[in-house]
Amino acid sequence: MSESLNNKELIAIGHEFAKAMTSDTPIIEIAKMMSRLAERLDCTTAALRETAKQRDALTADNVARAEIIGRLVWQYSASGIKPVEKSLNPASALLFDALEVLRQPATAAAVNELKAQGVETAAASYHPLVVTGGSDDPQENGLCIREDLLIIARKLRAGEANHD
Repeated sequence: MSESLNNKELIAIGHEFAKAMTSDTPIIEIAKMMSRLAERLDCTTAALRETAKQRDALTADNVARAEIIGRLVWQYSASGIKPVEKSLNPASALLFDALEVLRQPATAAAVNELKAQGVETAAASYHPLVVTGGSDDPQENGLCIREDLLIIARKLRAGEANHD
């Protein structure tokens, strides 16, 4: 098998190998295939982790920018400036552009995902506290809080909630 196979090709070969495998397939061939797949999985997982770190850093940068732009929008709006596309008034044009930047769906989705992950982390802290008991049991109430937090996380991912 060529070492230059891409992931798709290796996956396809792995599936075909699995279909063709019988009880007569030499164990060494099975081990070689498993080793190749495991190596590729390790590389892919490492690349995915690095990409996730970069995504999270970019999202954090965008969150910071969005907060500053949000404050700018609030300040301009509070001072009576109206957003006007391509206005000759630089403040009106800037306010329009700032509002458009705040409406970027990819950034909003990434921010909501990070918020949802934070809410899930909070929800996870209630899991060990939950025991079987009556409704007056504060530990059972932890289950209710956990479920409420998980609902908030789902809503954030769906873009239905904006909990700051």
